[in-house]
Amino acid sequence: MKWISVDGIREAETVTFAQRNLPSYTAMCRAGAAVARRAERIMKRAGLNRCVILCGPGNNGGDGFVAARCLKVDGYDVSVLMTCVATRLKGDASRAWKDMCATGIQPQVLPSSEAWVDNPWADPAVSPRRALIIDALLGIGSKGVPTGAVATAIHWINGTSSDCPVLSVDVPSGLDADSGMAPGEAVRADITVTFSRPKIGFTSPAACTYLGELRVVDIGIPGDVLEAHECLPPEAIELIAEPELRYYLRPDRRLDSHKRSYGHAVIIGGSRIYPHAPVLSALAAYRAGCGLVTLDVPDCSRAAAAHWVPEAVFSDPEAELVDVAAGCDALAIGPGMGVFDAIKMDLLRTLVSEASLPRTVVDADALTALAELRKEGWSADKSTLRLILTPHPGEAARLLGVTPQEIQRDRPAAARAIAATYHAITVLKGHHTLVAEPGGQVHLCMSGNPGMATAGTGDVLTGVIVGLLARGLGTEDAACLGVYQHAIAGDRAVFMHGQESLIATDLFQTLRL
Repeated sequence: MKWISVDGIREAETVTFAQRNLPSYTAMCRAGAAVARRAERIMKRAGLNRCVILCGPGNNGGDGFVAARCLKVDGYDVSVLMTCVATRLKGDASRAWKDMCATGIQPQVLPSSEAWVDNPWADPAVSPRRALIIDALLGIGSKGVPTGAVATAIHWINGTSSDCPVLSVDVPSGLDADSGMAPGEAVRADITVTFSRPKIGFTSPAACTYLGELRVVDIGIPGDVLEAHECLPPEAIELIAEPELRYYLRPDRRLDSHKRSYGHAVIIGGSRIYPHAPVLSALAAYRAGCGLVTLDVPDCSRAAAAHWVPEAVFSDPEAELVDVAAGCDALAIGPGMGVFDAIKMDLLRTLVSEASLPRTVVDADALTALAELRKEGWSADKSTLRLILTPHPGEAARLLGVTPQEIQRDRPAAARAIAATYHAITVLKGHHTLVAEPGGQVHLCMSGNPGMATAGTGDVLTGVIVGLLARGLGTEDAACLGVYQHAIAGDRAVFMHGQESLIATDLFQTLRL
């Protein structure tokens, strides 16, 4: 998904409202309803029933009024704080306010900084300790340093955010949607729900402090209208976002289907030190919808699998590894495998060289072995795109013969270099995971959180991707969808467990297509 400027999205909306039979208030209602749906999911995971919505004088506030109405109708405890008197509201925002009030919500109006200071809401002892806060103060058209009641409200949100999750509507208030900079104080959101397309300023590293998890929702602006106004940052990076992945998210299953209808994945890995790594991958492959998963693992991993993933089957210990690999739809090699011996090195050499063998995810120590093969003179077969490499920065450094610091200095360039060198889709893991194609296109995932920096989450990602490959997705689609679903599972789980307590197996509670 490409990015868009503030002028671009405004022009697209103007064309749509004037020429495509979409009333502007309908678009506002869709936006507010999407915010409410996301808010309900967060509150459900966090065990909350209360929501505090802060609304400004523009259409962003109108989106907040719609969200408040939807949440009230659904039975949630909703409080609305306004930074302007109702007479300042115009057009759709005024209509949304009236519709909200008709549900019985009585908003509290705090139109000045002094009103905030003198109000009990400003007292930390009174402000909510267990509630979702929705920031609908300033929209994408806001420029400059916030002032007055809005500035005080932003400060109030940031003061309560350690106790309450924060959702921002379209853009965190105070953040410039074109530059990604915050000229004054801006809301530090846990999740930002933006509409139609991600805004160009979100590509700025400075914006990451404020955006949190980024979700893009469709409110009915036609794709061809948006495409006429889309833009790309200089690095030509596209966002991995749900609207463009929707085709894969809820596939229909035929009534007469069986396990072979959804692919057979083989996972080769495991060692005495890391017996559970391939087990995590196997469970993740099943969660990704794969019909059958075979494990080629040592006895210690078999014991772990028997407990944690009894659905998996095991390869014949007497069978040749190449024959095991040839009998499946997709393969993952490396999770927990440890040091490569000559037999495994020969297998890897065959896997990456034989176009007749299945598409393969190369992970963990298999990546180090692949780097060794390249030193020996192996070169990628450019006639087919069969490999997905999933390095973290240290493994990426070994693949390119550089330092991890060099990888992190320019992650998009590093991902492109690995993809071109090995002629493989490259998933460079880390903060804002990247998916690079050999041709130079890079896709960016802005979901995920620091709680996922824990042992085993990479093995889960490998399993998700190989499961999608086995189901028939192409290498690029499997990598992008796998990265996105893995990151979203982590973001769902963090609302249940918190970042400090999150562990890899928590993702299985929230991992779903």
